[in-house]
Amino acid sequence: MLRRLFTGLFLVAGLAFLSACESDEERAEQHFQTALQLIEEGDEERAVIELRNVFQLDGFHEEARETYAGLQRRRGETSEAFRQYLRLIEQYPENFNGRLALAEMSIEAGDWEEAERDGRVAAELRPEDPSVRAVLVNLDYRDALEADDAERKEEVFEEASALLQEHPDARLALRVVIDQLLLRQDWQGALAALDSAIEATPDRQDLRTLRLGVMNQIGDEDAIVEELLAMVEQFPEDENVRDTLLRWYMYRNDADAAEEFLRSEVDPNAETPDQQVQLVEFLTEVRGRDVARAELDKIIENGTPHEATFRALRAALIFDAGAKDEAIAEMEAMLEGAEPSADVNDARVTLAHMLVANGNPVVARSQIEMVLENDRSHVQASKLKATWLIEDDETDEAIALLRETLGEAPRDAELMTLLARAHERVGHTTLMAEMLSLAVEASGNAPEESLRYANFLAESDREIAAESVLLDALRLQPENISILMTLGTLYIQIEDWGRTQGVIDKLETLPDATNRANELTARMLEAQGRQDALMSFLEGLEAEGSGPSGATLGVVRSLVARDDLDGALSHIENALESKPGDVVLRSVHAAVLVLHGRTDQAETEYREVLEDAPENQGAWLALYRLQLMLDDQEKASAVLDDALATLPENPQLMWAKAERLQTAGDFEGAISVYDALYDRFSDSAVVANNLASLLTDHSDDPEDLERAWRIARRLVDTEEPVFQDTYGWIMSRRGDHREAFKYLIPAAEALSSDPYVQYHLAATYAAAGQNAEALEQFKVVQSLETDDKISEVVETEIARLTALAEENPDTSTTENN
Repeated sequence: MLRRLFTGLFLVAGLAFLSACESDEERAEQHFQTALQLIEEGDEERAVIELRNVFQLDGFHEEARETYAGLQRRRGETSEAFRQYLRLIEQYPENFNGRLALAEMSIEAGDWEEAERDGRVAAELRPEDPSVRAVLVNLDYRDALEADDAERKEEVFEEASALLQEHPDARLALRVVIDQLLLRQDWQGALAALDSAIEATPDRQDLRTLRLGVMNQIGDEDAIVEELLAMVEQFPEDENVRDTLLRWYMYRNDADAAEEFLRSEVDPNAETPDQQVQLVEFLTEVRGRDVARAELDKIIENGTPHEATFRALRAALIFDAGAKDEAIAEMEAMLEGAEPSADVNDARVTLAHMLVANGNPVVARSQIEMVLENDRSHVQASKLKATWLIEDDETDEAIALLRETLGEAPRDAELMTLLARAHERVGHTTLMAEMLSLAVEASGNAPEESLRYANFLAESDREIAAESVLLDALRLQPENISILMTLGTLYIQIEDWGRTQGVIDKLETLPDATNRANELTARMLEAQGRQDALMSFLEGLEAEGSGPSGATLGVVRSLVARDDLDGALSHIENALESKPGDVVLRSVHAAVLVLHGRTDQAETEYREVLEDAPENQGAWLALYRLQLMLDDQEKASAVLDDALATLPENPQLMWAKAERLQTAGDFEGAISVYDALYDRFSDSAVVANNLASLLTDHSDDPEDLERAWRIARRLVDTEEPVFQDTYGWIMSRRGDHREAFKYLIPAAEALSSDPYVQYHLAATYAAAGQNAEALEQFKVVQSLETDDKISEVVETEIARLTALAEENPDTSTTENN
C-alpha cells in the first residue's frame, strides 16, 4: 500500500512537472508572438523586452534568438547582436541566417578568421544564395590582397561586379568593388559605387567618410563642405563629424568659415556649454590667447549658467601663458566650498590637468576622485584616472573603468585609444587592434588615430591593411606630411619603389616638406642598394646647400659603409673648414677618428664639443662608449657621472647608468634607475622588460615578484626571444612551469649562447621535476661563461641530479613540457 502511495505521488509530481514544462513553452511562445506583433507595429523597445522574456522561459527558442539578434543588429547594437548570433549557432550549428550574419559582421569588423569560419559553413548550407556569394567574394579578395596577386584581385572584382548586376541587394560585394576602384584611382566609379552603398545604408558613417575622401580626390571642395554639413545634421551627437568639418575648413585656410560655423552652433542657454567651449578652444588655437580671453570675458560678463566652466577656461589661458601659480590659486579659490555640479566637476578636471603639469599629481588625483564621487560617469575624469591606473599597472581596473565610460561616450576616439593602450599592457593584442580600429572609425580617419593604428598594423606585418588605413586618412588630408612620410616608409618596407616615388613627388610639391622628400629619397636609394646613386644624390644636396649638415652626414655614412675611412675623414674635414664651429660635424669627425684608431684625438675633440655644448647627449654617450672601448673603467664612470650631473633627467644617460650598475653587480642600484625610467616611460616594452627581469632575477620578495608579473603581462604571446625569457622566467618563479616552458624553450633555442637564458630553462626543468632534462640543460649552462654565483648553483645542481640519476636510473620525468 505504501509503495503504491509513493508511486502515485511520484506519478502526480511527474505529471505536474510535465504540465509546468508545457506551460513554460506555451508562455514562451506567447511572448514570442507578442514580440513579432510589436516589431510589426514598430515598437522595438517593447519587442526586446518580450524576446528576453522568451529566453527566461525557453533559452533554446531558435526563432526568438534569431529574431532578437537580427533586431539588435538593425538597431545598431552590434556587440549584442554578435553575441546573440554566436549563442544561436552554438545551439543550432546549421542555422543559416546566424552563420551568414556572423560572417557579414565579421567582414565589416575586419575579423577575417571568424568570417572565414562562418562564411564557409553558410556556403555549404546555401551555396547559391547571393548574400553568401558576396561573403565569399570578400574572402577571396582578402586572400588576393594578402598574396598581392593583382590578376586575382581583378578576377574577384569582376565577380563582385557581376554579382551586383545580377543581385543589387548583395551589398557586401560593394566593398570589393569600391576598394578596387579606389586602388585604380577611378574616382568617378568609386563615387558612384559609394552613392549606391550609402543609399542602401544611409547611417554608415564610414562610407560617408570614404565618400568625402573621393570627393576630395575629384576636387569638388564645395560638395565636401555640403556633405560635412549634412553629416553634422544627420549625426548631431557625434563630435568627431564636427571636428572633421573644422579640420577641412582649416585645410582650406578658411578660418573665418570655421569660426562662423562654430558660432552658429552656440546656444547660450544650452544644457551644456560644449559648443561655446569648442569655440573658445578654436579661438585660442587659431586667433590667439588674447582673442580667446576677450571672448571668455564677454561670456562671463553677459552672464552664463556655466560660469565655473568659463572661469576655468580663462584660468587655463593664464596657466598656459606662464602664470601657473596664479592660475592654480584662482581655480582653488573658485572651487573652495563649491557645491557639486556638472560645471564644477569640469572645472576640477581642468585644475587636475594644471596640477599634473605643475608637478603635483597627488592633489590632482584627489580632485579627480572628488569628481567621480559626484559623477561616476564623468568622461574626462575617467580618462585621467584610467591613464593613471595604466601607468600604475592597475590595468584590469583601468579596463573596467574605460569600458563603463565607453558606454556613456560610445564614439569617443580618445577613450578607445586609452582602452587599446590598456589591452596592450596585458598582452591582449587582438583587443588592442580592435580598439585602435574603432578609434580610427570614430575619429573620422583623423591623422593621429590613423597613424597609431597604421603603425601597429605595419609592426604586425599587415602592410596592406596599414596602407589602407593611411590612404583613407590621406584622402581627407592629402597634404598631411606625417601621413605621407609614414606611407612612404611603409612602401620602402615592402619594396614598392613606384609608390615610394609617388609619395616623394607629392612631398616635393608641398611647402616646408623638401627635406622630408630628400630624406625619403635617400632611404629609398639605400634600401635599393644603389650606393653610387645615393652618394651622387647626397653630394648634390650638399652642393646645393639643402640641409648641408644632414647631406654631409649622409655622404660620410655612405663612405664608412664602403670602408673608405680615408674618404670619410677627408670629406668631414673639408666640411669643417667652411663650418668649423658646427657641433654635429665636430662630433662626427671625432667618430670617424675613432674608426681610424686615433682615439686620443677623438677624445680631445669630444671634450671640446662638450665644453661648447654641455647639453649634447650624443657627445656624452660617444665619449663614455669610447672609454669603455679603451677598457678604462674609471674614466668611463667619471664621464657618465659628469654627464648625469649635467643632464640628470636624460633617459639615454640613465639607461647607460643602469647597464653599468647591472654589469658591476649593483642590482639594487640598477633597479632604482629603471624604476625612475619606468615612471616616465611605462609604455616602453624594453624598459618594462628590463625592470621586470631585474626584479625577478634579484628579489625573493613576493611583492616584487607580483610587480614584475604586472609589468611584464604585456609580453604575453611575444615572439621576441629576450622578452620570452623574461616572461617565461617570471611564470617559472610563480610556479606555472607549463606556461613557462612555452616561452623559455624557444628563448633558449634563439639565444643559445646566453648563459642566463639557458640557466632559466634548466632551473625550470628542475623545479618541474624533469630531472633528466634539467641535468642536460645544466650541462649546457656549465659549458658557457657565467658569473661565480650561477656557476656554484650549476655545479651543485649537476651533482645533485647526477646522484639522483645514479640512484634511480629508470626514473622518468614527472611533468611534460
